[in-house]
Amino acid sequence: MADTKNIPEPFATAYNEGRSFLLEHEALKVFESVGIIFPPNMLTKNADEAVTFAKKIGYPVVIKAMSPKILHKSDYKAVIIGIDSDEALKNQFNDMDSRLKKYDLVGILVEKQVKKGTEILIGMNIDPTFGPVVAFGIGGILVEAIGDVSFRACPTTKQRALRLISEIKTQKMLNGFRGLPPVDRDALAEMIVKVSQLAIDLDKYIKEIDLNPVIANEDGVFGVDARIILKELE
Repeated sequence: MADTKNIPEPFATAYNEGRSFLLEHEALKVFESVGIIFPPNMLTKNADEAVTFAKKIGYPVVIKAMSPKILHKSDYKAVIIGIDSDEALKNQFNDMDSRLKKYDLVGILVEKQVKKGTEILIGMNIDPTFGPVVAFGIGGILVEAIGDVSFRACPTTKQRALRLISEIKTQKMLNGFRGLPPVDRDALAEMIVKVSQLAIDLDKYIKEIDLNPVIANEDGVFGVDARIILKELE
């Protein structure tokens, strides 16, 4: 095994456990450390802990299974949204725990559910020619159907990020579509810059970043689902 004593957390733990990705609650800590905004969230170990936290932040909430064996949560019904009461949370928590404990659950993430908004993709991958590139486009379930994504080399600036936002073809979805408010382009640009800088600062460890969706609504711009894929240690 490679020496991980000089590797920062949570990357060291992931490498020591032989994982190729951060668990989502670990990825959230990385993103939040550079000021990328997510809804209030907490890794919980039992239903009582989950209910206590949900009461503190207010319903509705989302729960997500945190497992080293589950990368694509939709394949395992490992995300439940729209939970709006203590009783529903206890029932959904205990059901998820019993269904998925065989996958070595480390806990269940409870997260405040944000209001409906425009779903955005912000990501990063390694281009064989240009190195780390940051991506921006319409996200959620539409990302593959629309395929409207633009790229910039990392790191980028706010001005370049604003131009990146203006390049996608589906501008009408950013300008207030079907009753949704226009997105905050400045806040999106700042998030793009932070993701691009993370790719440079942690280039030894990060192979891919996927924030999909980021939700832009009247309250701001929030990461909702977060994934960090790791490079193999040299």
